[in-house]
Amino acid sequence: MKKLLSMAILLAAIIMFAACKDGDTGPAGPPGTANVQYSDWQNTTKWTGSSSSTGAGKNTFYFDIAEARVTQEIVDKGSVLVFMQFVADPDSAGIIKQLPSIYYNIGSASTQYRFQHGIFPGKIRIICDVIPNGIPATTNKVRYVIIPGGVNVNATARAVAPDYSRMSYEEICRLYHLQP
Repeated sequence: MKKLLSMAILLAAIIMFAACKDGDTGPAGPPGTANVQYSDWQNTTKWTGSSSSTGAGKNTFYFDIAEARVTQEIVDKGSVLVFMQFVADPDSAGIIKQLPSIYYNIGSASTQYRFQHGIFPGKIRIICDVIPNGIPATTNKVRYVIIPGGVNVNATARAVAPDYSRMSYEEICRLYHLQP
């Protein structure tokens, strides 16, 4: 009897699964960007004085981060966001700001540190103009986020690219599921 009941259950399961079919394909989701990557935090300990960006009343420093994932396609179609964590910022020690950003020495406007970045295939350059003079701190930290190109906003009127410059570090971390 047990054997007959087991056979009946097995037969019913086979018939039920054989009668199943795949459902219709659902609607396409909104365009998005996959494969967002981010770096670890790293110290700003390798500043080099610039010999090409000179001018009265300022000193310019930079350092390069070698990054093979910044390809020509990323330069042409993607985005690279750079964030700096300022150890002793007057706004709040340890605050994270997206570059470009201006840092005032100890809350005074007498010395300004104007941080920005540039991207090239294979590297990210962190740049600091110090006005009127000084050297950028080596205790701050920097991190970058590489966002591959998604949908060309000129190709479709419905696609709207996020304005990363208006987003906080925390908003970008939530948007791309990054570890802060």
